[in-house]
Amino acid sequence: MTVLATLTQRNRAFAATHPGERPAVEPNLKALILCCADHRADPAHVFGLKPNEAVVIRNPGGRVTPDFLRTLGVLATIAQVDRLSSGFELILMQHTDCGLSHLSPETHAEVLAPFLGVRPAELGAKNLSDPREAVRSDIALLRQNPFVPPTLIVSGLVYDVDTGCVETIVPPTALRD
Repeated sequence: MTVLATLTQRNRAFAATHPGERPAVEPNLKALILCCADHRADPAHVFGLKPNEAVVIRNPGGRVTPDFLRTLGVLATIAQVDRLSSGFELILMQHTDCGLSHLSPETHAEVLAPFLGVRPAELGAKNLSDPREAVRSDIALLRQNPFVPPTLIVSGLVYDVDTGCVETIVPPTALRD
């Protein structure tokens, strides 16, 4: 059986239990999770998420990148147009043993610098080998961005792929006063 056949078979089982109504645009937990694309750090498993509880955006490293900032801007615009309530929480979750930590800023600058939106000389400040510092620096980057709503509640976590536990690095706080 192909992967697609397996997945479509699972979809038929899911659809058979679907309530038959359109879920609300706003997720139940009013949460947006930015995390790594690594299958070992899937927030559905890490947090036991149920359908319609959170918006999940995944990219290599779970990093705040220019692409993520553009996506956040689009989502904020949708929230305004659809008159969604305020009080959303953004959770940044990075993890131990991330594939990005295996890339050398010197050897892989041509891939890393454009992805992270920096010059090659600035890659060291991105803390690729330290997820705790990477979370802190990404939240600092969000705080400096005038286009990110200042009332957005942001927190930063690191998931340990060896233990299954998350560690709070930055507790939930508004970006700016």
